[in-house]
Amino acid sequence: MKIIRSVWRFSALLVHIFLGIFLTIIYSFVLRRSHTSASYRRLVRWWLGRIIRILGGRVHVIGAPAADHTLMVCNHVSWLDIPLLGGQSSIRFLSKSEVRHWPVVGWLASKAGTLYIERGRNGAARSAADSITQSLARGDVVMLFPEGTTSDGWQVLPFHARLFTSAIEAQAKIQPVAIRYLDESGALSPHVPYVGDMSLWDNLTGLLPRPYFSIEVHYLPVLNSTEQTRRALANLSELQIRKVLSS
Repeated sequence: MKIIRSVWRFSALLVHIFLGIFLTIIYSFVLRRSHTSASYRRLVRWWLGRIIRILGGRVHVIGAPAADHTLMVCNHVSWLDIPLLGGQSSIRFLSKSEVRHWPVVGWLASKAGTLYIERGRNGAARSAADSITQSLARGDVVMLFPEGTTSDGWQVLPFHARLFTSAIEAQAKIQPVAIRYLDESGALSPHVPYVGDMSLWDNLTGLLPRPYFSIEVHYLPVLNSTEQTRRALANLSELQIRKVLSS
């Protein structure tokens, strides 16, 4: 049964990826739509959300995502965080610049409006902050993973504060988001976290045969960025997320 489930899901995932390529070509080059188009955003949400369903994810949402002019900040567990959150609302992600050059994935990410940061380069954080500020000022919702890397799902790593500057400069709201992945027994899933030297293939083959996994997405109350330092905002966001995940 596990082999059949794995083969079916992997086949469905491949078909879905090719469908995404085809639809992106149609929208981008035939219909001339960009990621700012409402119809294109609906397409992206559907396509990302479908990835979670194909892999057996059952999503339970608590609260509601902010609609505009908001910097979302979330704990980071897996590559699944992106299709999970992108399937819930129209948001722009900040990703490392290497992703832009990945075959297929980088092209799809760029067409979906992903912002990039070139880690290790002088001025990279300032450049990324400027891009986020401009996007927020236009009314977009931008998602950050302030830990800077993935965790095992049991803990929340310290939040880096630098990019919180963007919310202050754009006078945008900040919405902390907490995510938790559970297995069939209701315990934290050991199969979802994408950490250490694990390859994407190893992570995927651990997920494919599982009957299902549950996901909690907690959209927490928004924070006002005015009259707050970036460090205070980072600490408060981290505290709120830790509180949810420890309950």
